[in-house]
Amino acid sequence: MIDISIALALTSLLIYGITQVISKQVVQSLNVVSLVAVNFLVSLPMYVVFLAGAIAFVDFASLPVEYILYGFIGASTARIGYYIFLEALDKGAVSVVGSVTAAYPAITAALAVTVLGEELSLVNALGITLIIASMVALSYSHGRSSKETGFSRAALVLSIATLLLWGFGGMFIKLSLSELPLIAYLGLYPFLLPPIAFAYLRHRRATKELMLPRWSVPVIGAVVITELWQLGYFAETAAVSEGAASIVYPLISAYPVVTIAAARFFLKEGLSRTDWLLLAAVIIGIVLASTV
Repeated sequence: MIDISIALALTSLLIYGITQVISKQVVQSLNVVSLVAVNFLVSLPMYVVFLAGAIAFVDFASLPVEYILYGFIGASTARIGYYIFLEALDKGAVSVVGSVTAAYPAITAALAVTVLGEELSLVNALGITLIIASMVALSYSHGRSSKETGFSRAALVLSIATLLLWGFGGMFIKLSLSELPLIAYLGLYPFLLPPIAFAYLRHRRATKELMLPRWSVPVIGAVVITELWQLGYFAETAAVSEGAASIVYPLISAYPVVTIAAARFFLKEGLSRTDWLLLAAVIIGIVLASTV
């Protein structure tokens, strides 16, 4: 029987991958600022529900304060990293941004083993290594086969920033969830989302028109994408709370495999022979990493 954390991680992988396919079609006419604004407005009410549930069912007085702090750090790095990731995509080709950020689970896995004391079997370690190496290569290879251009030093710097935030942040999320109930961790977000989103929008000098775009097909698509992305994130955090971060994060990071495969079959995007081989390598890595 498949481990519950593996099942949740694979569920998150599928949701993230499908979300990326949809986003290719519906949000191209929206800029980054509008995407962030829609994401904030749609996701905040969800987290308020979790906060209400946490207040009703969790005894916060009994929770170790340091683990609440770990939760704030982990949640902040996840959200700030996402905004920086969008900025990187806006300034450079996906082949550059994707190949750099795809390596973030290597940092999380290394920290989970060395700092958190998680143990990996040789088969799991081989699978994780294969996933991360193949994902980095696939991001670059698929970008080149799609004839993407637009290298930017700013995009590279932002990609590295995302890599570090997500890589180190994953350890704090796992630390927090080792003591906090999942609903309590998710209930921290209403305290974090407004200051982070408003600081970003202020930095970008966002106008009212950008923050509240007119109701249109792209905006509806952005709402749908945000809802799906949140479902993926809920499955991700549940997987981390149940299983080893050193396995869960590399599994979830392989979601571009779903995106690329679905884009090939539904959007008729081309794949080179190298892309196919790397896709196969990632799938083999998933099987090895999921072996209990």
